[in-house]
Amino acid sequence: MVRSEGYQILVGAGSGSLPVGMLNKPYEATVRSPCWGFRSELFEVLDPARSGAVHVEAEIFTLDDVLTVDEKLHAGNLRGRAIILP
Repeated sequence: MVRSEGYQILVGAGSGSLPVGMLNKPYEATVRSPCWGFRSELFEVLDPARSGAVHVEAEIFTLDDVLTVDEKLHAGNLRGRAIILP
C-alpha cells in the first residue's frame, strides 16, 4: 500500500505482479523498481565491503522508530544511512 503523494519502491527479483495505473494507485503516488547490472557485478561491489575496505556510516532502528528516523532525516541529524529492521 502507498498513500497519496507517497513512494513505493520495489526491491528484489521476486515473481508476481503489481497493477499500476491512473485508476489503481493513489493520487500522485510514485512506484519505482530500480534495477541495475548483473549478479556478478553486485558481488564486485559487496566484496570490498565484506573485507572491511569500505566503511558505511549507519544507524539501526526498529520499525517502531520510523517517525524518529523521519524527524532525524528532516532535521539533518541522521548519521549516514538509516537501516530499519522489522
